[in-house]
Amino acid sequence: MKKNINRTNGKVLGSIIKMNRLLQNMSQKALSEGICVGSYLSRIENGEISPSEQVISELLGALAIEFNDSDKFIEEGIALLNHFLEELMFNEFITSKNLFDQIELDAEKFRHSPLIIDYYIVNLAFYCTTEDRFVFNEVRALLDSVLELMSNEQKFKYYLYYGIDYAKTQNDYNEALEILSKASSFGQNGHLWYWIGYVHLENNNNLKAYEYFQVAMQHYLSDANLLSVIGTYEMFGLTFLRARQYEESKQYFEKGRKLAEKIESKSYISSFDNHRAFIGLITSDYNVVFDYDCNYDFFVANSVPRSVTILLAHLENANPTQVGKWISELIEQKTVYPGWVETLIAAAQSYDWDNLIIADENMLKALLIDTEYVSDELHAYFSQMLIRFYKMGRRYKEATEMLSTTME
Repeated sequence: MKKNINRTNGKVLGSIIKMNRLLQNMSQKALSEGICVGSYLSRIENGEISPSEQVISELLGALAIEFNDSDKFIEEGIALLNHFLEELMFNEFITSKNLFDQIELDAEKFRHSPLIIDYYIVNLAFYCTTEDRFVFNEVRALLDSVLELMSNEQKFKYYLYYGIDYAKTQNDYNEALEILSKASSFGQNGHLWYWIGYVHLENNNNLKAYEYFQVAMQHYLSDANLLSVIGTYEMFGLTFLRARQYEESKQYFEKGRKLAEKIESKSYISSFDNHRAFIGLITSDYNVVFDYDCNYDFFVANSVPRSVTILLAHLENANPTQVGKWISELIEQKTVYPGWVETLIAAAQSYDWDNLIIADENMLKALLIDTEYVSDELHAYFSQMLIRFYKMGRRYKEATEMLSTTME
């Protein structure tokens, strides 16, 4: 029996047998039949006992596992998995996708090796926050089944990516904070503090968010992680934007944009331009909205697309010709824009030009629902419009209730 899986390394053995059994939808009873009793297998899978080499061999045979722990494979496998995680941290999906495809070429070898947990942590990281919810949830459940067999470093990565995904896909920020706090019990890096800051920001705790973003920035600067430094500047800007401190917000967005230009990150350049334009809208500085230099107009996370901001500005300035032009612009982007934009287009087409307001209560409420988890800034914008709508109709009680809700 080879050195990484023997009677003295129960956790490695347990993880390989249990995860492969679950992957094959096999019960403990079915696997143990003719080899050992079910309770004995359970203790093997939990790393509690050291079975004989004959039992190990029979279990591996029943699972059709061609065990691989050659020095060359382990060394190269660890290097490849770590390279992927490093690229994901420093460059997000720019190069990590190619590395993941390379890892998947040896998927079976990883599943049949002592690196099985590390391999599935890489899968968890890759599918984190993506639309492949079924795959992510299957991988997370599989890892959760061997949580007690993980090292502290593995537990840190598991809780980190689970917490990030929960924050972005479930919008349950208190639960996300609990998961990320578990990660902090086993390790730390810039991403952990960034996402804890993000959760506090979404919970409207601007001071806490700022403190954690500061810690994240220190880590990113120490690691020379330029892309994450740019992202943290954006978070600083959003923190001040939500606190209505617009000048400080613009300063951070400008710092981030300058760095984004240096590395030619089109998505970040677009995002910072979007933020600057939206600040112009809410401060009635329409010159910034209409004239601010913008080379890219993408629908990117955390920002309101500039085309949407321009449409809203033309609505405020009672310019139906330009509104029609920008509605057409948005319709042309239909394969790109999210569903809430369709609601906005319908609202703009029935705009009350005399009172400069979306005068359809149901439409305004629909926009509030649609933008709640899209953009806090846009959600606040339509909240203020609904308050104004109530006041116009002398529905002061509803306006007051709405106002108290927006101040919570």
